[in-house]
Amino acid sequence: MKRRALAIILAAAMAMGATACGSSKTAETTKAAEKATEAAAEAKTEAASETTAAEAADDYGFPTDETITWVVPGKAGGGSDLAIRYMSEAMTKDLGLTNTVTNYDSNTVGHQTVANAKPDGATIMLATAALNIQWITGNADVNPKEDLTLIAAMDDNGFSALCAPADAPYNTFAEMVEYAKANPGKLNAGMPNSGNNTMQFGRIQKTADVQFNAVEASSESDRLTALAGGFIDLGFAGIGNAKEYEAAGKLKVIATIAGDGLKIADYDASLPDNYKTIQEQGYDDLYWNVKHYVYGPAGMDQAQVEKMNAALEKIYNDKDCHDGLVSVGHIPEWHNLEESIKIRDAEYQAEIEVSDYLGIKVND
Repeated sequence: MKRRALAIILAAAMAMGATACGSSKTAETTKAAEKATEAAAEAKTEAASETTAAEAADDYGFPTDETITWVVPGKAGGGSDLAIRYMSEAMTKDLGLTNTVTNYDSNTVGHQTVANAKPDGATIMLATAALNIQWITGNADVNPKEDLTLIAAMDDNGFSALCAPADAPYNTFAEMVEYAKANPGKLNAGMPNSGNNTMQFGRIQKTADVQFNAVEASSESDRLTALAGGFIDLGFAGIGNAKEYEAAGKLKVIATIAGDGLKIADYDASLPDNYKTIQEQGYDDLYWNVKHYVYGPAGMDQAQVEKMNAALEKIYNDKDCHDGLVSVGHIPEWHNLEESIKIRDAEYQAEIEVSDYLGIKVND
């Protein structure tokens, strides 16, 4: 661009110099000079436009000279994976940034990969409560508050259905609580050894003053099979799978759990009363907040993080991204950096309290 502009300017100078050779060519050379001047101005405008575009890209905070890597701390097809892919598409469309998505079958490895990355904004991830819980319970070495940089709190993970076998002797959450109190420790609750479902059941036990017998069931498919076969008495599942299994008569839904204040109508107003949240069923303190958080490595520049956070609002406002997140049961959100830290810290503290109650807390 600079060479083109220089050539045009030199041509203009030569054209103007030619006017001294004779008055017969004055009109012709004057027109040539005017065209050259106009072309030079156009070249200058184009160069300024390119500079402005580059500066605008820089204002997003992300590096513009390399591909941004979204790390998925989980297998392809999961909730975090789907959410990241919608955000990745919006990043390309709305921010003009080249980016790619990389999955890690182990979320521990995914978290560690980001913690070990260069703190330049080129490696980021979308993490859930598993990041906090693994650190708190001593099952991973990545400290979310010290080994990573929080960039934004994003979409809410939505609703989880609390399910029971089709022939369970209770049909509502209140009836289940009554049965559990009359039979302490006899209800088998399927959950991972240390995960979000572990925290949800812990919160129920702590708040409703009941005791369950924990049974290892890490994956949702394992829990659905165990519920259908009557091998466990309680288990959490995504609403889509819960509806399908309930329609087939393999289980029943007794409630859902979601973030504070959310109602099942926020997800689907056509669902029957047994899908109402535990809060809606009269237990005001029984909710569980699960947000998705965008993290980068520790040591990132604060000004850069602020720009990246603001850029993520553009992704949140993208209609295709918004609709995609809703389609997988999430509730699209975006929070500025100050709000994001408060939300993360509140969720972290709730996990500390439940882990301590369950006797599995190792780290603060």
